[in-house]
Amino acid sequence: MSTVLDENDVAGTWDEETAGTAPAAVPDHVEVRRHAGVAAGVGLTASAVAIAYLGRAAQTGSALDWAFVVAMGLLGAYWLYGLVDARTPLLVADAQGLRIRLGRTWRGLPWTAVHHVEHTPRRGLLRDGRLVVVPHNLELIEAELTGAGKRHTSLSRLLHGAPLAVPLGLSTRVVGADGDLSEALARVARDASQIVVLEPAVPVEDTVVEDTVVEDTVVEDAPVEDAVEGSSAREAVAEDEVVTPVVASPTPAALRETGAARRSEVRRDFVAADADDDEPQGRELSRPGRVSLVEETQSWGDRVRAIARPGEPVEPLVLDDFEVEPAEDPVIGPELAAARTRLGLSVDQLAERTRIRPHVIEAVEVDDFEPCGGDFYARGHLRTLARVLGIDVAPLLASYDERYAHAPINPRRVFEAELATGANGSIRGTRGGPNWSVLVAVVMALVLAWSIARLVMDAPPELRNQTPVLNGSGGPQGAGNAPLADAVPVVVSAANGGAKVVVRDASGEILFKGGLAVGETKELKASPPVRVQSTDGAVTVSLAGGGARAVGEPGVAGQGTFVAD
Repeated sequence: MSTVLDENDVAGTWDEETAGTAPAAVPDHVEVRRHAGVAAGVGLTASAVAIAYLGRAAQTGSALDWAFVVAMGLLGAYWLYGLVDARTPLLVADAQGLRIRLGRTWRGLPWTAVHHVEHTPRRGLLRDGRLVVVPHNLELIEAELTGAGKRHTSLSRLLHGAPLAVPLGLSTRVVGADGDLSEALARVARDASQIVVLEPAVPVEDTVVEDTVVEDTVVEDAPVEDAVEGSSAREAVAEDEVVTPVVASPTPAALRETGAARRSEVRRDFVAADADDDEPQGRELSRPGRVSLVEETQSWGDRVRAIARPGEPVEPLVLDDFEVEPAEDPVIGPELAAARTRLGLSVDQLAERTRIRPHVIEAVEVDDFEPCGGDFYARGHLRTLARVLGIDVAPLLASYDERYAHAPINPRRVFEAELATGANGSIRGTRGGPNWSVLVAVVMALVLAWSIARLVMDAPPELRNQTPVLNGSGGPQGAGNAPLADAVPVVVSAANGGAKVVVRDASGEILFKGGLAVGETKELKASPPVRVQSTDGAVTVSLAGGGARAVGEPGVAGQGTFVAD
């Protein structure tokens, strides 16, 4: 069920506010944005949980933990993207029209191209509302969309039931409405009939109406003479007979519930049709307990006027008349036209490069700036044309401000979108750059969450007994408690070159550590096995008078373990 705002109420309110001293009550524009606080809270919380479970999944390797990491990671990424996207509105409504964002592309419509706007208010925290823009020619708008815009409209139709829809819930917020979004949109549009408020349908209990079925009793007509004779005979018999008392038999029990008696009358009035009446008459179709249905034979009433009669010419229907009105002494347009001619560009080619409507370019070339839609947009068109044509824009802007500007530069907040005055009212698509401060803040928050998770997850477990107790076993052979062998003579010789030598006995005790010159020999006693380290592998070692053996390769540091032969 839908209700349309009363134009008289809105108009009266508008007059009171404009006549007073508080012009701020009239909204300059209405915006629908994503709620940055909700997006940041949910996104950062989900990311922190995903990072914490990532550390746990790396230790346990559980499939459930990895699935939870993926799910929370996707949730956090979605809401963090919503946080970045919250810097740009989803929908903007001002006195010129509506601008709705389809992904990263803007699409705008002037109020003349909007049939109506459907507003479904929110019903509680868990029941979201929506704002649906219904244009006059939806098929043409969808045909002009790019691939990303078509995907966005398909998703919006799946989620919200309409291609040009914006949700109203916890994840969004409205700016400039002051509580009543419908009234704010009506004031901005200057036409309350374009704002339709959809109210929730109240469930109506179906009342069961019993149909009364009247059975037609067929009565056979008897001749009048037979009826008179029958009545006379009955009277004669009644006089002769003696009236005997009649005793009623007991009433049998009713097989079903009894009800009050009701008399039904059936009347039929047959009216003979007039053969001279050529036009058929309407007849009423009705049943007991139902609404009457009357068949109407007249095509239209007296209040309906046909556009044309068969055989009569039809006047052409003109939607908009964009007749160019050239200035008496143009000074800006000829320079633009000359620059375009020098580059060999047609109006259509220049329109394709600048995304400005061809009829607007034609009007600007004769100093007719009315199709631009105002001083702010006219200056923007001049800057765009000058940049593409390669001419200086400063003299053009100075000439425009001197000859054609009607108001000081006070542009309202626009979002890099240019409103054209075509029949379809399309707006040039724009793309915004990334907000680096928000991205840096998000990265820092993720790094902080990761650091906290690492500190919590990577803490080493405490040992119950920090001092290990060794049993002194040396393995299966019991070598750990075996006594050391007797010391034997050890001769270390550096015959081919000097080197630094370290000698250890079987217990690991260092017996000698120092340098040996060329040809120098060191004699000592050590318990085998003897471990010798040298910076030159040419150093030889001899135990217990045995043969001398080299530590390693000559000129290369090496080490060796030696036992007595």
